Amino acid sequence: MKISDSPKVFISHASEDKDRFVIDFATKLRSNGVDAWVDQWELNVGDNLVDKIFEHGIQKASVFIVVISKYSIVKPWVKEELNAAFIKRIETNAKILPIVIDSEIEVPEILKNTVWEKINNLTNYEDNLKNILDNGTIKTDRT
Repeated sequence: MKISDSPKVFISHASEDKDRFVIDFATKLRSNGVDAWVDQWELNVGDNLVDKIFEHGIQKASVFIVVISKYSIVKPWVKEELNAAFIKRIETNAKILPIVIDSEIEVPEILKNTVWEKINNLTNYEDNLKNILDNGTIKTDRT
């Protein structure tokens, strides 16, 4: 499967979570046939942030992953991306998949009626990844 034919997934996260989880997670998604959109890979110098994130990233994604952490729950950008994802879910039935990576935080109210994936070990989460890929939320050749 070419990456252009792959399911498109937008990953919303706090910058503090990029090195500790997001890049490794997105790389693993890509190695499993998922076109994971991460700002670090998609934004170039001079790009319009709003256009690239909302029109190219979120708008083209069939699944919106939000990484819930002690950092992301206070980030205005993550909140705005999540708001846009809810509008997309209403309009197109896009999926929203919260992934909780910090145990000491409470999931935001807006996501309490959504089943989320809890990752307890950020260095060994193969079972979580398998669950995410195999539960049908992200359609790949594996499902």
